[in-house]
Amino acid sequence: MGKAEIYYFSGTGNSLAVARDVARQLNAEVIPVAPLVERESIDSGADIIGFVFPIYDFKPPRVVDSFISRLANIDTKYLFGICTYGIAPSQSLKHFDKTIRSVGGRLSGGFAVGMPFNGIGCGMVTKDQHARLFANWRAKSVEVCEYVSGGRQGRIESSSLLYGLRQPGLIRMAPSIMRFLVHALFKGVHSFALVTDEHCTGCGTCERICPMNNVKIVGHKPKWSNRCVSSLACYHWCPNNAISLGGVDLNIARYHHPDVIISDMLRPAMPGTERP
Repeated sequence: MGKAEIYYFSGTGNSLAVARDVARQLNAEVIPVAPLVERESIDSGADIIGFVFPIYDFKPPRVVDSFISRLANIDTKYLFGICTYGIAPSQSLKHFDKTIRSVGGRLSGGFAVGMPFNGIGCGMVTKDQHARLFANWRAKSVEVCEYVSGGRQGRIESSSLLYGLRQPGLIRMAPSIMRFLVHALFKGVHSFALVTDEHCTGCGTCERICPMNNVKIVGHKPKWSNRCVSSLACYHWCPNNAISLGGVDLNIARYHHPDVIISDMLRPAMPGTERP
């Protein structure tokens, strides 16, 4: 097997943890996607390239598609993708395959991995359910890596939206989902803009945790720009739980993957910008 690289995008650490697990078994380097998308071209010396990313609105984050369009010599690589999902993978990996084919490459394998849901109503998902998902992935990771190391082709996993209706805890999320829909109907989706409350100390964690560099501290408070891809990294990693979606309680329990710590996610501080 040739040189391998694993590129990942992650907000809560689920996809980073998966990328690390695969990299250990394939002896691959783990590389974040977000810092690279400003480059005109990304030239990888790897023969095997994996992509690990969460699903937002049943498709890969825009930043991942943007990264693919910049990857040089993509037609010469063995490519595989892994999506992490909380409810259902739907057709996200097939969408990803189309994106890769549009720039001359081919997705040799696509795998869907259930991870703890961390969106609206996720406070109803139990720790036992989390543990089962982690155990399922540990078993599947061996299968995925055997597939890749064997150079196999043709497997791209998908599901119907009805698959998500069978997920444990989904029914218990219904009140939070209804609260979101009613609020959006009467006040608009813009009313869910990220805001802080009186617990915000201006520590700058949100600024450095955002994978899209979308947050700046202005006057000791965060200010969000227009590059948000809804990773909710700022929400989940805020040390004071001071961030919410428009101040509305949507039962989004703070979460990060238990094998990922905040220093794994933070971008280095720029010289002269460190805060106490």
